[in-house]
Amino acid sequence: MMPDRTRLASLRPHERLRLAALLGVLAVAAVSLTPAALAQDDPAPDQTDILRANPYDRITLVDATVVLVDPVSPRPLPVVDPVKEREKQRRRRDRTELLLEGNIIPGKETKLDNGEEEPPDPALEKIRIHTLKAGEGEVRDFEVKRSDIKKVDYFEDILLAESERYVLAHDFPRAFECCLWVRSRDPRWPGLEDHVNQVLYAEGSRALIDGDAERGQRLLRELLVRKPDYPGLLDVLGDAYAKRINRAIELGMYMKGRRILGELESFAHEATVVKDMRRRFLGRANEAIRAGEGKDEISQLDASTEALRIWPSLDGVEPRYKDLFAKQPTLEVAVTDVPDPLGPFIHSPADARSSRLLYLPLLEADDEPARQGKRQRQLAASIETTDLGRRMLIKVKPGVPWSDGTRSVSAVDLARDLTDRTDPNSPRYIARWGELLDRVEATDELRLEVRLNRPPLRSGPWFLGPVAAAHAGVDGREASSNPNRPWVCDGMYLAARAAADRVELRARNPRGGIRRIIEIRQNGPAAGLAALRRGDVSLLEHVPPDQAPSLSREPGIKVGAYARPTIHMIAIDGRNPKLRSRALRRGISYAIDRKGLLEDFILKHPIDDQNRPADGPFPAGSYADAPKVKPLDYHPMLAKMLVAAARRELGGDLIRLKLEYPPRAEARTVVIRLAKACQDAGFSLDLVEVPESRLESELRAGRRFELAYRALQVEEPVTDAGPLIIPGYDAPSQTDAIGSAASPRILQLLLALERTVDWPSARGLATQIDRESRDELPVIPLWQIQDHYAWRDRLTGPSLTADRLYDGIENWQIAPWIARDPEPAK
Repeated sequence: MMPDRTRLASLRPHERLRLAALLGVLAVAAVSLTPAALAQDDPAPDQTDILRANPYDRITLVDATVVLVDPVSPRPLPVVDPVKEREKQRRRRDRTELLLEGNIIPGKETKLDNGEEEPPDPALEKIRIHTLKAGEGEVRDFEVKRSDIKKVDYFEDILLAESERYVLAHDFPRAFECCLWVRSRDPRWPGLEDHVNQVLYAEGSRALIDGDAERGQRLLRELLVRKPDYPGLLDVLGDAYAKRINRAIELGMYMKGRRILGELESFAHEATVVKDMRRRFLGRANEAIRAGEGKDEISQLDASTEALRIWPSLDGVEPRYKDLFAKQPTLEVAVTDVPDPLGPFIHSPADARSSRLLYLPLLEADDEPARQGKRQRQLAASIETTDLGRRMLIKVKPGVPWSDGTRSVSAVDLARDLTDRTDPNSPRYIARWGELLDRVEATDELRLEVRLNRPPLRSGPWFLGPVAAAHAGVDGREASSNPNRPWVCDGMYLAARAAADRVELRARNPRGGIRRIIEIRQNGPAAGLAALRRGDVSLLEHVPPDQAPSLSREPGIKVGAYARPTIHMIAIDGRNPKLRSRALRRGISYAIDRKGLLEDFILKHPIDDQNRPADGPFPAGSYADAPKVKPLDYHPMLAKMLVAAARRELGGDLIRLKLEYPPRAEARTVVIRLAKACQDAGFSLDLVEVPESRLESELRAGRRFELAYRALQVEEPVTDAGPLIIPGYDAPSQTDAIGSAASPRILQLLLALERTVDWPSARGLATQIDRESRDELPVIPLWQIQDHYAWRDRLTGPSLTADRLYDGIENWQIAPWIARDPEPAK
């Protein structure tokens, strides 16, 4: 069927010319062809997002017409050599020319029989195409001569070109997606591997510029495996590794730096940058050795230890280190916080941990053997009580020397210490003791008489704390003008150095055991775990609850548990009028999903008897834990209603509170979620992280606050109740710390407990405080957790259960140990 004449006559002249040219190129038997079928302005696929378009090819004809077609086959088309094609056409013309004398001449070979022509390759002659779109009823299938095709842009090449554009725009995921699509169509497509390499190089280099060194190096290492001779690759990788190594060295993370250097050596062991980095490690290690030359054994040991941490295979250092370590066995401990300041007082958990090593208490324990002087680590030889407990005669053990060598502990020291506890200007002040003490008199050098204003319920707890030297300053240091005044101690250890992040204690007895203890404050829980795993420390004071099970399974590490659970709570300052609102306190409590937070974020396993939500200030299972107390519920809708009621009660203003918290693993994990829960309840919570020693010291000194996250162990509920519920319970009266009690009813019960003289009444009051705290909410109980500590097996002596971290330290032993780099995988 031919095009009708009427239609052809209606075409414009230039359309007739195009149609005439196309009719010579495109032909299918018995089809009707229109100019619109192959026009350049045909509807095209969506090219704004090539990754969502259906596959197509773009054909450009010799007359510059562009046609979008379904992918042609074969792919790619065989290459047409123009020279050979012209020669074949010339030969074809010669064969078909008629001679004047005719085609057949007797005795001569005809041109038609002159040689055999190669059979034509259909793919080199013509291809079939299927246009993407055409008019209604129009034909879309055509045959095109190869000689009339100027070029073919295959869909794979279009994708690779788009990949280059995405690379320039730094949209590397889409650039890779383009390459992946090409690979899915034909893994061997020409140019695909080069484009993948280009994307890897561009993205890796960009990641290095943006500061994501690990990701950048990972991408460039992948490129190195694919094409080791990629131009400039080794130089870029070497510079990136050098920056990471230098950064690790500056931060003191030498093991990580050596690991990075090992990765660099694995593919560029002869590179100059490798030699430079090795020289830097060795230079730093030799500097450490030189820093200890000509100094005492402890300084030399520290220098050798530091040098081996930098470069464990440093020649000739290991034997010297082992010899020095045998003389000065050193225990390095990773702790949440260090005492700040260090002295003969207990203002924080860190103070309680270290003071027992530095100072002897009057009584080691509140029991009869201690009162009879049968316990070794105490100052009292005996304590006799008369006048219904209002008068005590204390005899001091003779021959207990102070560390400065001036004299031995005497009754004067005890008298001074007990008196200082009644002075509001002294750092050892205890308000309850100030009300209880009548007078103290040293009858001779080793005897002391103490008179009280009233019979105490139990006098023993007042004598469990450290005793300071009378001739020392209020801070426990030597009273002199020396800027480096030493501490005056009488315990197993003496304080050698104290800084914001490190405390060093040295044994007074040079025989055996642990000669030195170095406590190092870690910048977060993860840092402490990493230090223990690397071997930088041998003892970890606090293991995050979710890490204890897995840590106990690691080779070379043991995990122990503290005997008493730790109570986590939010302390409330009732001096803030907003927090005196019982509705607001209840709203805060109902907004907290205790069980969910504990299981999902802190423990990461179901709750159990040792780890459970708290319903009051005292741990479950203690005599002060009230029975049959309903657990504190999680009720977000009721929390919203109570907060709204509190706002109306307070005048309708937006409620905004500040929560201060220590850098403990549990606190850091949940405070953001607590703030979100409070926001959902209708008020704002600002979060402020404060070092634990500073936070507890300031709270116990009566400093004003709003909300404070606290984690404490309860040794004796009756004596600990007041400071547990009111942080500044023993602070000077001018701070108005007692006014911070959010509940007048609970304050009334606490004061009654202080005046109780018989044990059954005291137990009953403690139980009543626990029961009524559920509704009064003087604090917001959160949960109780069994804390853990961990140590490396080169340390022997710690038990699997202990009341305190350093229990039995006099029997501990530690062996020298060097953290070796792991052998590279073969």
